[in-house]
Amino acid sequence: MPRLALALPTALLVTGLGLLTACGDDEAGAKAIQSGTPQTVDCPGKATPVQLPPGFAAPLPAGTVVVAVQKRNDGTTVVTGVIPTAEAAALKELQHAYSSGGWKLTEGETEARDAESNFTGTGITGRWGIRELSDCTPTATRIDLVTRAA
Repeated sequence: MPRLALALPTALLVTGLGLLTACGDDEAGAKAIQSGTPQTVDCPGKATPVQLPPGFAAPLPAGTVVVAVQKRNDGTTVVTGVIPTAEAAALKELQHAYSSGGWKLTEGETEARDAESNFTGTGITGRWGIRELSDCTPTATRIDLVTRAA
């Protein structure tokens, strides 16, 4: 996987976790429950799925294969997945799902092959980021999502 494809998700997770985790809570990461691995993401047909935690409420695009979940003791959940569609279509679906579901998208940014946005709603706050995986055929999209109770 190209380094650039890893840079956005890594930056997103670091930023998102920094915003959503409690300051000075050194034990939160040590006691996290991890399923799957977010470092690499296979194309949808080869991805190994893991289960979302019970009650996970943030919308994910149709067909998302969840490949990693980290549930932290401080209430933060980090989800990584792969979507079997191009980034532009995934972005459109995310924007529609959040706005029509009573969520508010804030502080977002869209670029040529990636996008991210903060969100709040239904008792949850978080951030998602998507990045096109152009090495998949057909083109797919990686999603990283960080949530926490508001």
